[in-house]
Amino acid sequence: MDTTLPVRPVSPVLKALMLGPLAAAACWTFLTLWPAAGSTDALFAWRMSPVTAALLGSAYGGAAVMLALAVRARSWADVRVATAASALLMVLMAASTLADRDTLHLTGGALLGFLAAWGWLAVHLAALPIGLVALGAQLLTRGPAPVRTPRLPWWVAAPMVGGGALLALLGLVLALRPDALAPHWPWAARPLDVRALGAWTLTFGTALLLASREAELRRVRSGMAALVLTGLLGLAGLVRYGDRISWELPAAWIAVLVLTGLLGLGLCGYGVSALLDPPRDPWHPRGAAEFGEVEEVELG
Repeated sequence: MDTTLPVRPVSPVLKALMLGPLAAAACWTFLTLWPAAGSTDALFAWRMSPVTAALLGSAYGGAAVMLALAVRARSWADVRVATAASALLMVLMAASTLADRDTLHLTGGALLGFLAAWGWLAVHLAALPIGLVALGAQLLTRGPAPVRTPRLPWWVAAPMVGGGALLALLGLVLALRPDALAPHWPWAARPLDVRALGAWTLTFGTALLLASREAELRRVRSGMAALVLTGLLGLAGLVRYGDRISWELPAAWIAVLVLTGLLGLGLCGYGVSALLDPPRDPWHPRGAAEFGEVEEVELG
């Protein structure tokens, strides 16, 4: 009789209070921004260029897929990178919103935009304490760690680490220097736009760095799916509104390079994972001698 305990599960509280609501919110934001990128003055929390709206909508579309897949996961090891990335994004977006709150439609304008602005502010402020409760519930959820397979080969880990570090550094610069960068942006942008794009760039970079320390790419497949969708939708948005972009500026091509990199890393990671990590039941981990050493460190 098999007496092996299941691996550490995802807390139902984490799913109910954080992963599920964030998936719904990301889906709603995507539907508001990407299809109607030219109508943010009437429909969204603040007015922005259609190019910015398309890029932010692409990121939220990818996040919606990642979080929807995370809600279906059973093992904590399969969702901890997605959870950490989501928590970081909510903190960064809350800070960006508070720093440039005068940009939001909080005092008037179109009714839907006015409601969206207050809803945006309320969601990001409420997400912080609710997220702490959800993460606390996950910390109290116990179970053995899954077996860690041999480390990823360098040709898989190196692009993830290198790309993640570059994105994190770029996102940090955008988040910290939006006032200086906005006037030189390749399309019309306000400091809040630059902060928001920086928050997403920093989040993607951090997520790649966290994913690189996971021995199994299968654990971060939902994140790889997010990279693919974000890259595809983002590049489509640049083509869609290409006439609004100053292509003679290097920053425009940096945006293309970042989106292409996200798409490439996502496709490679998603495909290679099937070759390096064949499927097995995460709820009944086998012995360390068969699959490698037991994992020693967890995020939370």
